[in-house]
Amino acid sequence: MNISIKYQALLIAFFASLGMSCLMSFAMLLLNLGLVSNFLWVWLQAWGVGLLVGFPAATVVVPLAQKLAVFLTLPRVR
Repeated sequence: MNISIKYQALLIAFFASLGMSCLMSFAMLLLNLGLVSNFLWVWLQAWGVGLLVGFPAATVVVPLAQKLAVFLTLPRVR
C-alpha cells in the first residue's frame, strides 16, 4: 500500500494519538478504578473517547510542537 506523502503529517498525528490515547486511558483507568470486573469494556469506551479527542488535538499540537522544537534547537546568529 502506497499512501501519498501529502498525508504523512495526518498519519503521524493519527498513529501518535492512537498509541497515546490507548496507553493513557489504560493507565488512568487502572489507577482510578483498579481491575474491576468490566475493566476491558470501560477501557475500550474511554479509549474511544480519548481517540476522538486526541486525534484532532494531535493534528494541531504535533505541528506546533515540531515548530517549537526547531525554534529551540536552531543555532542563533549573534
